Amino acid sequence: MKKQTTPSIPARLIEAGKAELARVIAPLEGVHVALLCTPDGFEIASLRVSSDLSMERLSAMAGSLIAMAMAVATEIGHRSCRRLTFETELGTVVFQSVGGHPAAILCMVLDKSALLGRALWAAGEVVAGLQKK
Repeated sequence: MKKQTTPSIPARLIEAGKAELARVIAPLEGVHVALLCTPDGFEIASLRVSSDLSMERLSAMAGSLIAMAMAVATEIGHRSCRRLTFETELGTVVFQSVGGHPAAILCMVLDKSALLGRALWAAGEVVAGLQKK
């Protein structure tokens, strides 16, 4: 059985990710989890507010879902997928692509009390903040 290896994530990205999640996401109402991960599904930084979700599993799913969304975008003639959002009976989950080098994905798990517009704005702020650093 081949052992999965964790990629080398630059320390500056880990620190910047933690700082942006604390600065932008922590003040939002209704956030259970905010996670910054690599496109291949490894955690970079996370903010756990009120959840016992496995960050390892959520990271893997985030990478897979964004990859599928990008495949759909390509199939319909669009260049890329910046954001994937889906609603459940308990809340909303947002996946936001973070361009740059290295690329990343922001995932936010929100309950029904969260204001979606504010959460989407915050996701954009995290992306902008990371791209400045």
